[in-house]
Amino acid sequence: MAKKQVKQVVEAKSDTQKIKALEERIKELERIVGKKQLLLEFKDKMIEIAEATYGVDIKKKVGSKLSSGSTSTGKNTGKS
Repeated sequence: MAKKQVKQVVEAKSDTQKIKALEERIKELERIVGKKQLLLEFKDKMIEIAEATYGVDIKKKVGSKLSSGSTSTGKNTGKS
């Protein structure tokens, strides 16, 4: 009878620790993304409620010009 050859993979301890650390980091980042998503949905709902309550558009429409707050008033500054 021929013996079966068995291969044993030995992983360095540091590699295992790195993998576990990366898995923990992934879990942490997924938790953070989940919190941010909830916050974003909350803010969107609050804007929606405010728009319905006060009858104004709060969200900027796509392609609308943004107010820079520093537009020219047409006054001469005295510079030549």
